[in-house]
Amino acid sequence: MKSRLQRIEIRNFKAFREFTLDLEGRHLLIYGPNGSGKSSLYWALYTFLQSARKTTDAVAKYFDPAGPERLLNIHEQNAPTPRPGRIAVTLRDFATKTDTQYEITKDTHGTLRQPVIEKGDLASDFVTYRFFFGFSDFKNSADFNIWPLFKREILPFCVATGGRAGDLEDRWNALQTTPPNPNRNKGPAGAKAFREFGDKLNDYSEALKPVVERISNAAQEFYDTHFAANGEDKISLKLGVTASAYHSKTYKVTMPPVLKFGIQVNGTEVRKPQSFLNEAKMTQLAISIRFAASLVNLHDSDLKLLVLDDLLVSLDMSNRMKVVEILLSETFANYQKIILTHELGFFREFRRKVGAGHADWCFFRLEGTPNANIVCKSEKTETQKAEEYLRGYNLDEAALCLRKAVEDTAKRFINHQEVVPTKDFLGLADALRAARNRILGELPVELYERVLRNTPDAHRALLISSSDDDLDNNGTLDAATRGRLKTNRNRLRQLATVDHVERLRQIKLIDDILACTERVLNPAAHAGNPPLYEKEVQDALDLIRQLESSLTE
Repeated sequence: MKSRLQRIEIRNFKAFREFTLDLEGRHLLIYGPNGSGKSSLYWALYTFLQSARKTTDAVAKYFDPAGPERLLNIHEQNAPTPRPGRIAVTLRDFATKTDTQYEITKDTHGTLRQPVIEKGDLASDFVTYRFFFGFSDFKNSADFNIWPLFKREILPFCVATGGRAGDLEDRWNALQTTPPNPNRNKGPAGAKAFREFGDKLNDYSEALKPVVERISNAAQEFYDTHFAANGEDKISLKLGVTASAYHSKTYKVTMPPVLKFGIQVNGTEVRKPQSFLNEAKMTQLAISIRFAASLVNLHDSDLKLLVLDDLLVSLDMSNRMKVVEILLSETFANYQKIILTHELGFFREFRRKVGAGHADWCFFRLEGTPNANIVCKSEKTETQKAEEYLRGYNLDEAALCLRKAVEDTAKRFINHQEVVPTKDFLGLADALRAARNRILGELPVELYERVLRNTPDAHRALLISSSDDDLDNNGTLDAATRGRLKTNRNRLRQLATVDHVERLRQIKLIDDILACTERVLNPAAHAGNPPLYEKEVQDALDLIRQLESSLTE
């Protein structure tokens, strides 16, 4: 991937009257309450990419004030002189460092057959929460047929054996718009027409089967890798296509094909998955199928987007963070990711996982209404807010933000970076001491006291040989034993030269923060205390920054 979104400009489209977003080639995590324009941003990008493979008329209809399919902002349209609708995207080619802008309006179709947009459309993936709601929206008595979801979400990007991207969708659209008996023949001629149409449907189903089978196998692998847990029931999933049927006696054809979803639990078939599995497990299976479809139908492209709109609303926080880890893994490393959410808690957890200062990510929130205007603002951490307050010499507010930041960092470290509800209230000092005790419990104290304490830093690497030649030359050791010894020797090297040093640094940071708690962090929360000084707040900020970085890692 060498092309990335540099800038997005949207005017008079859905929730936006005038909107600009500068990504500068970075991934995007964006938060906004309902009605703030998240879904409008999703559909603006989707509409933009899809426009490369559409006719000019099919694009213009979205921006035509008189058209029934217009997607214009109703408040802008009621203005005395409404501005014309427009979506413009600037792409940066990071190989040549050049920017190119493409736009679509009622009169401009700047994306038409543009290779970077056309290929980017096929290679990109747009996933919304509606897929997962649709996946689980079946009555207990209903057959689990996901063809409608598959047709809308996955089919446009599928490649049949020997075909091209979109070929299966084009074939299906042709079947839908072709009457089984176009000449309305009767008798043998009519029967032949229906029979030939039925054969086309069956041919289509046969072409679809291997595609679905690949997705099914990949979904099982995805689920086993990312969601299957030790001690849980073993779940096996399967997608299968039932061909459309031709009825020779009634000259009728059953359309469309049926795409059934089924599972086995510990080897036993469950005929109605929706009546057996809870919503979280169904969402895990749906995620596995949806992402497997993306990975099976990979397309080469300079531009690849992964745009997700509130897709994890039915998962608890621990399961959401599993999905975050998947998104940040090598699996999706070649995508520019745009993550949209209305939940501030999830936004903060995701940002913490990425690292608030990560150079490849930007973190924004949407503010405003479709009636007035919607703007995009940087969403700052408590530490970043403290830094701004400090620059403005608002020392009390800076200290309050620092108190929140360090308390949150300590509590998350105690709970292994998870949000764990508790009835026991821990104050700032107690949380810091608990974090200190946890580090002490992990510190190889005896090794430090008896071996490392009196060994200078420059000599610690000499305690254990850096060469494994003695093991390699020992003929009494088999390969497996030699490998285990090398692994354990490397762990000892790590303990002697790195691990204990970092843990001791963490303990000193906590002790230093505890020392400034009474003077800097606690007085800011109470009235009538001596005034703060800029130097001591700056020192506290530096310490807390270091602790955040160390404990998060």
